[in-house]
Amino acid sequence: MTVVHRSGLRVAGAAADDATRARPIEHHRFRAGDRVVVRPIDDILATLDVDGTLRGLPFMPEMLGLCGESFYVERRAEKTCVDIAPELGVYPHRRFIDNDVVVLSGPRCDGRAHDGCKRACKIFWKEAWLRPFESGDSPAESAASGRAAAGLKTKSDEHRYFCQSTQLRIATEEFPGRKKPWMLRVVVREIHNGDRTVAEIVKLIALSVWQVVMEAVHGKGWLQGPHRETTPAASLGLKPGDKVRIKSRAEMVGTLNQRRRNRGMSISSRMTLYCEGQAEVLDRLDRMIDERSGLMREMRDTVADLLALLMRRPEAA
Repeated sequence: MTVVHRSGLRVAGAAADDATRARPIEHHRFRAGDRVVVRPIDDILATLDVDGTLRGLPFMPEMLGLCGESFYVERRAEKTCVDIAPELGVYPHRRFIDNDVVVLSGPRCDGRAHDGCKRACKIFWKEAWLRPFESGDSPAESAASGRAAAGLKTKSDEHRYFCQSTQLRIATEEFPGRKKPWMLRVVVREIHNGDRTVAEIVKLIALSVWQVVMEAVHGKGWLQGPHRETTPAASLGLKPGDKVRIKSRAEMVGTLNQRRRNRGMSISSRMTLYCEGQAEVLDRLDRMIDERSGLMREMRDTVADLLALLMRRPEAA
């Protein structure tokens, strides 16, 4: 049966009495390094429910222009970190339902369909939206139409946005049982899939040990700033392409409050690895969608650099 979406876009359903169930499509299990092609828009639309999602993961208007293009798989998404309120006591690392999601090398969300969000998130791809690259394939011009874009949901209500970031909690599930055995299993899978090498895993373990040692030596307040409420602000007028030096840990901590934040943006132990290094500004971060609330947050004097996208959920300082 074909169901007419509220915007007029036709979405195929798997059963006549269930307009929210998407039609299944044969898909392959991809690994890091595989070359794939994004399926035509009609094939992808056939997998989506009336909200434009497959198993909770939205296919966003920003992805339409990539239909027909070929990319290499960067890695399988064996797990992802979801921004969940700490008071809920829920483990932030979750897995995608059906474990059928990959990340491609290159594409990031440009936020055009979401009022210019500058978060520049990596895009998650259901394997049903991709096919293996075949010899003889040539870049295909996207046949995405404005009508197709208009049929894909971008807002939950007048103020709250709807995108892969805001829907992560719905598109994922908790790891069952004890978490540590699952994390070990994920590590083994990542090595098997080619997502990470043994050397990279060892480096990550060493980083975790270093963080524990730093907190043991300096106490949990080693990244705690001196300010109680108001934190200092600075405007450098940076533009994409500008070269910058990242401050030392001591200089950075001097700008924070006792919750490790400067005007709502927090700092993590991993970010200190880049202290006193140089970086190139990738873009200004003027506005971004808050993953937890779905609201657009306006940012000031914030940039993203090529070493690390220094983005954290904005909160009240």
